[in-house]
Formats: sequence, structure tokens, C-alpha cells
Amino acid sequence: MGFNLGTALVVFLTASTPTSGDGSQPVQSVRETVPLITPADLKRELASGKPVLVDVREPDEFAAGHIEGAKLIPLGTLEAAYSTLPKDGKLVVYCRSGKRSAKAVSVLAAHGYSNAVSLDGGYLAWTKPSN
Repeated sequence: MGFNLGTALVVFLTASTPTSGDGSQPVQSVRETVPLITPADLKRELASGKPVLVDVREPDEFAAGHIEGAKLIPLGTLEAAYSTLPKDGKLVVYCRSGKRSAKAVSVLAAHGYSNAVSLDGGYLAWTKPSN
């Protein structure tokens, strides 16, 4: 059994890339690859249409405050519950800051949801007073 430089390089690069905490993907790559919507654009869409809002935070976070009309599906339950979401129309997914929702949009995309976007900056950006 010999040394395989290609395998060693892949192992090194994988081990040296910062991950999202669960080791699944690099921290930056998830947010860079999902479509985003700004809070201002979401406010306009809510006034003129009705995107489906999906809150992927935990129940206690949701109870402390959420966007009116949002459906709570904690990220940890999304794999089991994604099929309850419509594939037609727009899905706007949000969490506290945008990291969990970016991961959720990636999960939804893997299941054929091409209409899901992540709220840029999450609930924190949504509730931030406008200047």
C-alpha cells in the first residue's frame, strides 16, 4: 500500500476548511450559494403578494417574536417536514441571522424546491429599525 498524494491533498484541504459546526459544508459556501431576499424586498412582496414564510428557528425563538404568518419548521425537523411546503409560489425562509435559513434553502433545493430564498440577515435584519 503506497502513499496517494491526491487522497492526501483532499484530506488536507477538507480538514483545513472551516465548517458550519456540524462539519457538513464550509461556513461561507452555504450563504454564497443560496438566493437571498433583503428585508426591504420582502416587505414589498408581502404588501403585494403572499410568499410562504418559513421560520426555521426553535419554538422558543419563534414564541419570542416572528414575522406574521410564518410557519414554524425548526431546521432539525425540515428533512421530515419539507413535503408540507408548496412547490409552487415563493418560499421565504428565515432564522435569527441567516445561517440556518441558508442551510434550509440548500436542503429544500436538494428536494426540488427551486422557489426558496433566504432572508438576508434573518430576523435580526427584519426587526432592525430603518434609518
